[in-house]
Amino acid sequence: MSLAPRAAAIRGDDYQHAVGWYWACQALDDPDVISVSIEDAAGGHFDDVVVRRKQGPDQYWQVKSSNYGSAVIDEDWLLTSVTSSGRSPLQHFYATWRQMRDVGNPFELALLTNRGFDPADAVLQLRDLKTEKINVAALTAAGPRSHAGRERQRWASHLGVDVGELAGFLRSLSWKSGAAESSWDQQARHLMRLTGLRSDDDAVTVGKSMVRSWVTDGAGPMSRDDIRRAVAKAGLLARNGTLVLAVHAIDRQPTATPPNVEIDLVGLYDGTDAFTRVQLRDPADWNAKVAPAIRNAAQDLEAYATRRVHVTGSMRLPLWFAIGRALPDVRGWVLSADQRTEEWSTEAALEDVTARILTQASIGRGPELAIVVSITHDIAEDVTRYIGEAGLPVGTLLALGPQSDPGNRAVSSAGWAVAWARSAREQARRAAASVGATHAHLYLAAPAALAMMLGHQWNLMPPTTVYEHLRTGYAPTLSLP
Repeated sequence: MSLAPRAAAIRGDDYQHAVGWYWACQALDDPDVISVSIEDAAGGHFDDVVVRRKQGPDQYWQVKSSNYGSAVIDEDWLLTSVTSSGRSPLQHFYATWRQMRDVGNPFELALLTNRGFDPADAVLQLRDLKTEKINVAALTAAGPRSHAGRERQRWASHLGVDVGELAGFLRSLSWKSGAAESSWDQQARHLMRLTGLRSDDDAVTVGKSMVRSWVTDGAGPMSRDDIRRAVAKAGLLARNGTLVLAVHAIDRQPTATPPNVEIDLVGLYDGTDAFTRVQLRDPADWNAKVAPAIRNAAQDLEAYATRRVHVTGSMRLPLWFAIGRALPDVRGWVLSADQRTEEWSTEAALEDVTARILTQASIGRGPELAIVVSITHDIAEDVTRYIGEAGLPVGTLLALGPQSDPGNRAVSSAGWAVAWARSAREQARRAAASVGATHAHLYLAAPAALAMMLGHQWNLMPPTTVYEHLRTGYAPTLSLP
């Protein structure tokens, strides 16, 4: 039994697209990948899948599929042209190697096939199963009358090169045994779960169809950001069109849905568990390492074709505020977070809530403004004491709280929190304008989701330093523009 030529060609295309989809998923997980392209115009005879990298060598793949196990790669296949006037596969491979070598950029060539390699072939027998490359040293050392030596000479003569040139070519070429299409689907499925995509059968099919469309549309190299936008547009996000940002700060906790973007800061903290990780070992890391990590995460999220983000992770209030500030309402972001047993969203219906001024006091130490958020408990007295002890140049202290007394039950819902955050921002903005504040100092005693919502609304404010509560006072963390 044999397939019709067109059916066989379609199967081969499907295999190529499965490999391409795997590398598209790999790009979402590997920051070293710059782009993935299918049928790349600059790929020579290794154009089926091209992976370009920032640091590592670019990878050029020739994907050869066969529908039955009887087909093999051997010397006859390698040295025989399809047409009387055409080149053989080996000549095509060598020409591409010459082209890439002359350009000068680091590169790797790979022949990936689900065909077998002829175990009786004298040269292919020297294929190292660890490196998947021909052992060039062994091939070069083979005597001229040995099977390997005679085949080595036939390959060199076929290419019109000497043995040294042949050896250089073979050092750059991998001979990879490709698994079945279903195995590539399974490998892609694993990466899809890791990168926050759906991993059901339909999602895999959609992913391969998307790769096929890159060929038919002439899309060219697809950057990581292009792939992010494409998977979001295709409905492949695991959380119903909502991205997941996981921030591991004082602990690493598993997430119910795989995150699309992660920030891991645990190693920067002093302490051995979530209760003792309060301060960074080096306070300079707040602005030298933490702030850039948040900016990079926001840029990664920007690349997706959606503005909905669910924030999760184990972190303290300054980071919740900073995440909200990095994904602000003015840029169209819609944020959500789990607050105890509920999901709170920044698009919740607003309740009739106003931030109440608990204290507005003149301290007279300078041109800056201290803003105190006292939702769960009143911290104004502690903050006033800290400002004096730290010698901060604060002229005015503004303490904001709920309409009722501060307490654990002061916040009734997401709609309450959103409305309060907006009102608090307006109160703080007016206070900053009235005293001409050049800098704000922010102290928080509030539910985590409310801190995030306040940061989400924090625009048109002076540069702000957010403070961490310690057992015996406060410490500055991030300084936000």
